[in-house]
Parts: sequence; structure tokens; C-alpha cells
Amino acid sequence: MRASPDIGARARELEALLDEKLGLRKGAFPARVKRAGRQIPKWVHREAAVINEALTLNAHPKLRHRIDPARVQSAHDRIRQYLNGIDPADRRLGLILGMLGALAFNLLLFAVLVLGFLRWQGLI
Repeated sequence: MRASPDIGARARELEALLDEKLGLRKGAFPARVKRAGRQIPKWVHREAAVINEALTLNAHPKLRHRIDPARVQSAHDRIRQYLNGIDPADRRLGLILGMLGALAFNLLLFAVLVLGFLRWQGLI
């Protein structure tokens, strides 16, 4: 019974980390984790499911005793450790560099195709 108020506080802490590190601002903890999708690994989704189940059980007075506080604490710690290891600036830089790399490849491919076409037509 003692773990009941802590579960909500832990979920709010993880919501704040999801907002800070991944930019997920809307919704409760389960919705934010779902919206994170492939930005976070599968094991984080499984740990988040443990916290989500605890939140669901915590809402029902007769089922509240089924919550495993040690498992919830472990899941919370692992998710928090993973989210604290994310550098938002590095993610942003990686996204920008990935887009620029794709653009450079597409421009290079287009130039090769144009040169190949011109050679085929005998203009070069």
C-alpha cells in the first residue's frame, strides 16, 4: 500500500525526462511511451509496461496489493538511467547530418544520371 503514491511520482518524473530528452510533451506516461515508438528500444517499452500496469492497478483499491514495488522501482531506475544517457543536442545533430547525407547522396546520384544520359545522347 505504501508504494501507491510513489508510482504516480515516478511516472511524472519519467514524463518530465521524456519531455526533456525526446520532446514528447503531450499525454500521460503510457501515451508518451507509445508515441516514442522506435526512438527508444524494446526493453524500455517492456519496462514502461511494468510501470503502466502498476499505475492501472494502483487506481483500483482491491488490486493495489498486487503491485510489486521492487519491480516497479527497478523498471523506473532502468528507464531513468537510459533517458539520462540521451543527449538531445547529439540526437538533433545526428538527425541533421543524416538528412544532409541523404540529400548529398541524392544529388550525387542525380548528377551521375544526368552525365550518363548526356553521354548516352552523345552530347559529351
